[in-house]
Amino acid sequence: MDLEIKRPIVTKDHEAMIHNHWAIVCRGTAVFQKEKHLTPTKFFAKTFYATLFKIAPGSRPMFRSSMTVQGKALTGLVAVMATVMKADNVVETCQDLARMHARFGATKAHYSSVGTALLETLEIVSGPEWSAEIRSAYLTSYCLLYYLMLPVILETPRRPIQTSLPGHIARKDALGANTVRLLIVLDFPLRYHPGDSILLGVPLPTGEVRRSYVITSLHSPGASTFEICVQAIGEASKWLCAASLDAAVNVYWINPGVHFETDTFTSIPHRLLFISHGISVAPFFAMIKGLYAIKSQYEGDVAALQCYEGPPIAYFQRPFEGDWANCHIVTAAKFTVTGALDLTPDLAQRHLYISGPVEFVQEATRHFIEAGGAESNIVVYSFDNTPFIEEAASAQQMMITL
Repeated sequence: MDLEIKRPIVTKDHEAMIHNHWAIVCRGTAVFQKEKHLTPTKFFAKTFYATLFKIAPGSRPMFRSSMTVQGKALTGLVAVMATVMKADNVVETCQDLARMHARFGATKAHYSSVGTALLETLEIVSGPEWSAEIRSAYLTSYCLLYYLMLPVILETPRRPIQTSLPGHIARKDALGANTVRLLIVLDFPLRYHPGDSILLGVPLPTGEVRRSYVITSLHSPGASTFEICVQAIGEASKWLCAASLDAAVNVYWINPGVHFETDTFTSIPHRLLFISHGISVAPFFAMIKGLYAIKSQYEGDVAALQCYEGPPIAYFQRPFEGDWANCHIVTAAKFTVTGALDLTPDLAQRHLYISGPVEFVQEATRHFIEAGGAESNIVVYSFDNTPFIEEAASAQQMMITL
């Protein structure tokens, strides 16, 4: 976007228009779908980052934490745009932000890309509520904030953007046959939700291979470590299982996907059923652990059926220490409707989260629907690495050409 308004003047009408329009977006417009987007602000954040990374793939490494966590800062930007003339210390605030962004590698061009993505996103999420006048109000306000930042943008040395960050294995625990838990340390405080996965670069003899792994630890503010559980199946996973302590890996970013936002738990269903196959239990282990951490607030009922072709992994059967009367976890050699009904007689009323091989997912899904479960209440946790690998390759290519 060419920030074409060279002398932006934000009027009271502009502020009122942005304030009223943003309130409509936050309530949900005609294009918002609750079952797909959960909340209007999540719809906005997800659309924004998808748009930004399409416009400027090289900006992806600047956003390593969960998109929904960072989305809260994004909604704060819109709030500032709606009150820019009334805000206290707006110049100081904007210039402090510019200094912070420079530490992440932001350039003048990035601010243009963000402006373009912001306007395109607002148009998408607005549906019939969008107009040329509303666009002009947002553009004017964004340009004003940009010009307040510009002296700092031009004068502050920026830190070069790194496509990935160096991490190393600090602890390794055997969980079962060919399965380990790894603690990885890096010099960056990642923020993520229970169920999130992370893209790692594994240094194989033939070159780096990028793979995603579910984070099985819970986020702790300021912490620069995370845990993953790995089974020696593919070449990257075999390398991780065999790696010695202090072995180096490249850490990219948190992937978008299925997770529970336990800090805003009201959107989490109250009758949950997790069905998993083998190591694919990992995201549900983290999600149950996250629910246990808020059990004094979350009043739901949780059931989990963990299917293993070999011996069950005991670690995954105890996501938490202590008692929780509303959580029941059982294991089985294979999925059966009888086993599911024994665990949850109210099967048809449950929200099903399922993960595993395609055939396993298809069979369990079919039986759930035949038992009266709603297809709209089924969430499949995907382990497809392809989109995340392509995103990293695109970002790296842009870094090379810059």
